[in-house]
Amino acid sequence: MVTRIEYQKEMTLLHQEIIRMGATVENAISEAIRALVDMDEAKARQVIEQDDIVDEMERTIDHHCVAIIARQQPVASDLRDVTSTLKLITDLERIADHASDISERILEICKNSERIAVPHDIVTMTGLAQNMLRGSLDSYVSRSEEQALAVVGMDVKVDELYNRLKTYLVHLMTVDPANVGQLVEMLQICKYVERIADHAQNVAEWVLYYVKGRRVGHNG
Repeated sequence: MVTRIEYQKEMTLLHQEIIRMGATVENAISEAIRALVDMDEAKARQVIEQDDIVDEMERTIDHHCVAIIARQQPVASDLRDVTSTLKLITDLERIADHASDISERILEICKNSERIAVPHDIVTMTGLAQNMLRGSLDSYVSRSEEQALAVVGMDVKVDELYNRLKTYLVHLMTVDPANVGQLVEMLQICKYVERIADHAQNVAEWVLYYVKGRRVGHNG
């Protein structure tokens, strides 16, 4: 009985660490998008510098998970909980990396004296990606299959927006060759946002793995 109580305490601490990491990653995306809209070099540099914080969080949680497995030897749903957490933090860390990647592209755009406008669809797409991450983290906290499935379904809209933006930006490259460099940077930003949505979907799928006891792939 004592062992079970200790295990529950360990898992409570682990879940709190995940929530803190998730909040930090959410903030990184928000700051990166704000830097994009405002073309704010200082804010972009802050996002890049703070990426190390998320990396450290991932390492701490990873070590915590390994320690729980070694000490408590969980089975069944308990083992799925720890396993899904190990997978989930990798996706959160990659999302933070992409926030940093976006910020690096912003710094490149800011080197130009005359900067191109940020397409509105990028702002829309990033809003959807942020909602996906928030929804996946909420589903993790509540262990809600319904919330996790809703996140998985949102990825289609992000993909549609990405494909539309890609077509639009490639077209601009042909009619505005003087700004090809900036347009390439903007296209890379779009790709990073699309990848953020993919990783948010992965987080939701790992929640479904814990709840349902089997991996639910991108095709459902």
